[in-house]
Amino acid sequence: MGQLTGSSRLECKVCHKVHRNVARLLWPMAPDAWLEVGVGERLEAELTPDICLLPCNGEIRHFLRGHLQLPVDDNDFGTFVWSVWVELSEADMTAVARTWDDADRERLLPLQGTLATALPYEQPTRGLPVLVHTRKPGEVPLLVVDSTSHHRLAWEQLRGIGVHRAAELAGKIDH
Repeated sequence: MGQLTGSSRLECKVCHKVHRNVARLLWPMAPDAWLEVGVGERLEAELTPDICLLPCNGEIRHFLRGHLQLPVDDNDFGTFVWSVWVELSEADMTAVARTWDDADRERLLPLQGTLATALPYEQPTRGLPVLVHTRKPGEVPLLVVDSTSHHRLAWEQLRGIGVHRAAELAGKIDH
């Protein structure tokens, strides 16, 4: 999983230690399903930094990369971001493709998708329902976890996290 490091020194209000070089942006290079298919299917697939079209059992699965943003209660930190993959229906992926270079693509109504990346939470994250909000060209779509899912990720996205939790989450990722 890739990472972009945040502020270099952040004193934690929880453990009173200084967290150094906490990653603010973490991302996998492909959806989890990419690793679950054979080499032959990957050779027929299309994988870019933003989309993945993956043949699987005679059908094409459609994935889009987006950002799940978790506000952090420390202004020096900024926002903690999971840059993850979401699976869309063929019709919704077609709508995204049709408006991809459109200057007004953020006007596209939010799309229904499911999270296609496993994140280090106690409850599974793959399969969580999300809303996909397209943004201006050059900006990765914004993902919002369905708040009725009762998942900690939805709660953290809505309420935010502390620097300690950001360091904890970043520390659970294999670098």
